[in-house]
Amino acid sequence: MPNTQVRSVKSTEGVNRPKGSPRKIVRRFLLSLLTLLVLGMIVFLLIPSPIEPAKWSAPTAPSFEESGPWKQNNKLSSAQLVTDAPKSPEFITFDKEGQLYTGDSDGKIYKVAFDAEGNPQKAQVFADTKGTPNGLIFDANGNLIVTDVKKGLLSINPSGSIEVLADQVDGKPIYLANELDIAKDGAIYFSDTSNYGSVTFKEIAENKPHGRLLKYDPKTKQTTILLEGLYFANGVALSVDEDFVLVAESYHYQLTRYWLKGPKKGTSDIFADNLAGFPDNITRDEQGHFWVGIFTTRLSFVDQMHSNPWLASTMAKIPQSLLSGASAPVKHGLAVELSPQGELIGSWHDPEGTLYGITTAIKHNGYLYIGTAPGGSLGLHRVLLTK
Repeated sequence: MPNTQVRSVKSTEGVNRPKGSPRKIVRRFLLSLLTLLVLGMIVFLLIPSPIEPAKWSAPTAPSFEESGPWKQNNKLSSAQLVTDAPKSPEFITFDKEGQLYTGDSDGKIYKVAFDAEGNPQKAQVFADTKGTPNGLIFDANGNLIVTDVKKGLLSINPSGSIEVLADQVDGKPIYLANELDIAKDGAIYFSDTSNYGSVTFKEIAENKPHGRLLKYDPKTKQTTILLEGLYFANGVALSVDEDFVLVAESYHYQLTRYWLKGPKKGTSDIFADNLAGFPDNITRDEQGHFWVGIFTTRLSFVDQMHSNPWLASTMAKIPQSLLSGASAPVKHGLAVELSPQGELIGSWHDPEGTLYGITTAIKHNGYLYIGTAPGGSLGLHRVLLTK
């Protein structure tokens, strides 16, 4: 019996003895966690990338600190809210009576009237495309022509009835109808941003052109392709003489010119390059000058990624939901004015970032009206133009 009792005590002591000190337990846990992270990283690096990026050495971005037309100012910092009914008023246009129209990302198109003193009244819903209306301009018949990224090219009559003008070209879908302008003869020039069909970080990382410039002829009801191979085709605007049409290539910081008349008809060239950010929409004022909204100033990481295909292909593996911050607009409002020849006349800034993510800048009745897109500041604003 004594020997049995001794063995029993030893067995009990073995069960109750601590397996290790708290410090050792934490050390084992951290080592296990590190092992899992290393294994996870190895697996992530071995997964094939969904893209084969093209290498590109982006030009050095213009400086906001140096003197010249890019020099930073606060011209947009005093912006007045016109309406907050549309959260993301991508584009802005006016009818013959001076009423403002803009769309929102939820499909609604709003109308804003002004009183005798020019004060904006409460926004009213004019139509609902059930899509995402971006560009909108009135044609000669009073119909609102709309480029909707989900529905294609639309026409909305004064009572709000919607007709699809085009959602295909050459038997294939119009993937992402974005912006437009209308010529005096009724021809509609508009951009099909990308055959990706949506805005995705993978396309930025891939750095290959997937956009197009299209033309719709209301007489024949036919849509044709004018230009292909554009780096995220965006804003569109005709020159005052309609001898060329511009289309913004957001991902290469440039505006491309397609000639409609003259000896260069049917060819294209660069109208303005090395902009200080991603150009979005283009509007033309009464002087024939072009105004361009800059959705975000240059992102140094993106420029570095373009010069490093391995980094780009690796970033493309990360789920889009985790990369929303990587391509979010910098909180620095910016719009630029260009001459009819493409020379930079001036830039308008809000360095405090109260107004940012700018897509549209359009002059009307002594004001510069400002539109934004999702990711930017909310609501439609305007800034009084100084003479």
